[in-house]
Amino acid sequence: MISGSKENQAQTARMLTTSLFYPLQLTFSSVTHITNIFSENNRLKMEVAQMSVKIAQLQEQAAENERLRGLLNFSSDFTYSLYPVRVIARDPSLAFRSVVINAGKKDSISRWMPVVGEKGVVGKVVQVMNGLSLVQLIKDPANRTSVMSKRTRTVSILETENGSDFFMKCREHEDFEIGDTIITSGLGGIYPKGLCVGIVQKVVDTQDPLFNKVYLKLNIDFDHIEELFVVRLSPQWSAFRAELDSVEF
Repeated sequence: MISGSKENQAQTARMLTTSLFYPLQLTFSSVTHITNIFSENNRLKMEVAQMSVKIAQLQEQAAENERLRGLLNFSSDFTYSLYPVRVIARDPSLAFRSVVINAGKKDSISRWMPVVGEKGVVGKVVQVMNGLSLVQLIKDPANRTSVMSKRTRTVSILETENGSDFFMKCREHEDFEIGDTIITSGLGGIYPKGLCVGIVQKVVDTQDPLFNKVYLKLNIDFDHIEELFVVRLSPQWSAFRAELDSVEF
């Protein structure tokens, strides 16, 4: 029983009320605090995710700018008209023998025009539509590219049987050494002379009485081609190409 003056009774009642409800107030305060922490944590996670996306976008833009600078540096020493294009589709097969680029007839692209990348030859245009073109890569086993040693000027044909190992056949007396730079020969009417193709990796004695094999590492990384150039040749070269097509060997 509560006894004493009314003032004492009121004070005692307040103490009892505080004692009874303080744990509830503390619990409610803790829940509110935890809720605020979760809310802040979610907000920070959202900001981190947004920043991660932004950083990824900026990194991709920086990488693309670097690639484009490389292409422009490549073109500064090149005597032909180069038209910048992008790869928009790839051959879906594992062999990966062709790509589609975002330029065509409306961009003055025509069949047989060479396609190059920052470090050298990529392939040639084999089919042209109004706004798109199909490019056959030099890694296609059906492709044959006339090449030569930059050092000795010895001419051969670049071949591949599987799209990953590239070689030239050479006679025993022909001079190829590891590290030699291989360029296009200018023969055949497709590629102008002097475009970089690759570097000699090894010379293999095949026990063939006529030919040895010279293996190359191509300059182009075909798994990562994105920005390229179509070599828009002069009218004189196009006329020569048309005449060559009419010749029967």
